Amino acid sequence: MIISQYDRCQYQSAHLNNGLRVLLVRDPQARKSAVAINIGMGQFQDPENCQGLGHLLEHMIFLGSDGSPTPNHLADFVGTHGGHANAWTGTESSSFHFDVAADALDPAMAQFATMLSVPLLDKSLLEKEIQSIEAEYQLRREDDLRCLYQVHKETCNPAHPFHKFSVGNRETLTQLSLDELRQLMSEHHGRYFIPANMTLCVLCDRPFPEAAALVERHFGTMNNQSAPQSPDYPPLYLPEQLGVRLNIKPHREARRMLLTFALPNTDHWFEEKPLAIPAHLLGDEGKGSLLSYLKHQGWVTNLSAGGGIEGTNFRDFNINLQLTDQGAEHWQAVLDAIFGYLKLIKQDGITEWRFAERQQYQQMAFNFHDNPKGIDYATQLAMQMQHYPEQHWLDGDYVMNHYHSDRIHELLDRLTPENMRLKMIMPEVSTNQTTRWYNTRYQIEPLANELLDRLSQAEPNEAMALPEPNPYLQVRTHTLEPDPALSQPSLFQSQSGYRFWFGQDDQFRQPKGEMYLSFDSLATTGGIETQCYKRIWTLMLQEQLTEAFYQAQIGGCHFHAYAQQGGFSLHTSGMADRQMTLALQLLEATGHTTFDPVRFEQARQRQGRAMHNSLLNKPINRLFTRLSALLQPNAYSPMDMLEVFETANYSDFLEQRQQLLDSLHLEVLAYGDWSSDQAHIFCQQLYAQWHSHLTLNSPLSREITDLRAPHQYLMAVPCQQTDTALLHYIQAPGNHILDVALSITLEQILSVPFFNQLRTEKQLGYLVGTSYMPFNQHPGFGFYVQSPSADLVTLASEVEGFLQQAPEFIKALQDEELKGICDGICRQLRAKDASLSMRVQRYWLAIGNGDLAFNFAQRLCQAIEGLTRDALADYAASMLSDCGFGSTILYSQNPGYPEPELPGQKIDNMELFKQRTQRIP
Repeated sequence: MIISQYDRCQYQSAHLNNGLRVLLVRDPQARKSAVAINIGMGQFQDPENCQGLGHLLEHMIFLGSDGSPTPNHLADFVGTHGGHANAWTGTESSSFHFDVAADALDPAMAQFATMLSVPLLDKSLLEKEIQSIEAEYQLRREDDLRCLYQVHKETCNPAHPFHKFSVGNRETLTQLSLDELRQLMSEHHGRYFIPANMTLCVLCDRPFPEAAALVERHFGTMNNQSAPQSPDYPPLYLPEQLGVRLNIKPHREARRMLLTFALPNTDHWFEEKPLAIPAHLLGDEGKGSLLSYLKHQGWVTNLSAGGGIEGTNFRDFNINLQLTDQGAEHWQAVLDAIFGYLKLIKQDGITEWRFAERQQYQQMAFNFHDNPKGIDYATQLAMQMQHYPEQHWLDGDYVMNHYHSDRIHELLDRLTPENMRLKMIMPEVSTNQTTRWYNTRYQIEPLANELLDRLSQAEPNEAMALPEPNPYLQVRTHTLEPDPALSQPSLFQSQSGYRFWFGQDDQFRQPKGEMYLSFDSLATTGGIETQCYKRIWTLMLQEQLTEAFYQAQIGGCHFHAYAQQGGFSLHTSGMADRQMTLALQLLEATGHTTFDPVRFEQARQRQGRAMHNSLLNKPINRLFTRLSALLQPNAYSPMDMLEVFETANYSDFLEQRQQLLDSLHLEVLAYGDWSSDQAHIFCQQLYAQWHSHLTLNSPLSREITDLRAPHQYLMAVPCQQTDTALLHYIQAPGNHILDVALSITLEQILSVPFFNQLRTEKQLGYLVGTSYMPFNQHPGFGFYVQSPSADLVTLASEVEGFLQQAPEFIKALQDEELKGICDGICRQLRAKDASLSMRVQRYWLAIGNGDLAFNFAQRLCQAIEGLTRDALADYAASMLSDCGFGSTILYSQNPGYPEPELPGQKIDNMELFKQRTQRIP
């Protein structure tokens, strides 16, 4: 296997006698183990008479096995040992995966193997799981991505398995009797859940011989059968399904144009990646790019290229554009520009030096990428093992070894109007059909011959140009010697209006670094108008910075300007070389960039559309958004902000933007592969650049609304969807470290029984859960449920009833169960950072929270380890009584239902309530 020289993990492959392909990953720093298995079976393998069978099987796999007959036994076990389990079913493969405390790997793996090899598939549980899948289907009925996907399915070749309804619902899963369904599922499982059709990845801290012995013991006894033969699929599209226009009416406010070109599968060319250069050039965002031209015309706000569905015998190549209102009117001119730019690429874009640039970028990305969380990394690797030969299990997504210009041109020649499916996704399009599933309106018709001729003759506009060689790829790739005294951030400079922290990475040893630069602005205390104009400004700023410095992004120096509670921030990351210089250039532009009225109007419309669309979010998401606005003084509801965005004007914007920059406090963290001398110079340059604006002595206070009262608060959140949703939020009595410890541990203890009781047993809804929810360091936790069938009084009663039982759940815990939960939390808190990004983010949050000794996690672990069962039970018993807690129920229900009779004081005007209520500093 090809392994990055900078990868701290070690890798070893194995092939069991039964045909199972195994990848062992040893990470000596891992405090949790992760296991993932990928099965060469997906939605394409669903029988015609039982579409959604693979999805249902995914659910049933977790509901008991010969060795562990209790439903959700694995999920419950890993949940009490600091981990979680999950699964997904894709088009041609499925994944099952879990992570768990390192010392619990053996029993967890035993349950995992048994669950996969001999599931009970209990007939008595089938009806509940079909109901769960039906609830999931209903939940997504107005999800525009899901609706668009279904239009795609119903307008492709009906003989291709992509045409199938992959999710399933009650209608498709009840065409057979439960006995027939269980038999069909058993046969399906026996056909595909075999070692020769699986790939397994195990990530842990154990030596290879020990890990290999575990795998052999638990998976080596699985039956040895031949893998299913690769299917021979018909074409994805029929001739009449190409060269067409599809009008699709979205649920949300959107104007998108999506060009899809039908290509053959390109997986066998993975060492060439012949689509990499066309996708890179089409997606370029710098000056002279297709996007830059379309933005300056006022037609487009976003463009991406290269993505699309792919499978055994097909590959879609997409160009996806977000149109403005004017762009929707000039859609043919937008198409002219796209095909003109394609001609420019065909003429001048395919060169060996561009391939060498992409090759270098891919190699840098492979060498210096941050490994994701263990469970995500194991899942990713198990999937890659299905697609690449063993030598490229790790680098298959990155490798570019061979340049074949003929192959690239061969694929480019397929990007023609005749081979295109043009999707126009906007509210005003005409439609004449409705999809069978998801109730989406659409229309499909051939593209007019006049348009086909026009696009085939399109020429590039003189304002368009292909990007020049990228100077940011020429960077230092060796690391500097770190100073052990700077492994934690040190305060390099502190004065009125300015604090600068610096630290050096001594763990990951990569030539990378990250910086957070946070500007608190006195103007942000001015109310909702300032907050809205700030959002418009930061959106415009990010777009202009991206256009001016796009090659830095491509070369491995990333940046993001964004709005935050007290002002605005800039985050930079990636290769350390040139990053400090880039940051100064970005901040110089931040202070002096001018904005024209056309760009302002585009940004205003985008922000308004985002607020409008947020009103169409799932009810439970709307409740979380409203809770955030309720608790934070400088946060507002989408409905209130929408009103401001609708009336915002350019002259007020210029005034507000100037006020935002007038009185600032700047806090900076630079951490990574820089020397102390570099940091000192950058610190002084930064201060010299901004000192005249730094007149705010200290950061703004992050207060929150005090919900602690003798009574419960109630807040209704209007929602257009018909599901009923409830979020019961409990604010802790204080923010002492003991309150944090009790809140975190209590939420962990109650999360599994809450899910099992309200979802698995009572089937109240698909979205059910708990969450630890601190706001500005003050602890709290929430219990939520969204239901397509239960009314609000029922949901409130069920949640209340569960909370009343909470002390009994705690008292019933065995000593080893409680210890396992506490140990699991502490393992996560003490876990070493998986990447430089995670480490820098942790330090940045600590600085923001005033944890300047960077030891809060250790102190919290000590508090958690000192908790007793009685203390936790008493804390739980106090939640619903007058013992200093704050209790608020946020809810949404069908507008046709009468107002529910719930105990508590109703909040009718959120902003007035926030003004009159005390705040917690």
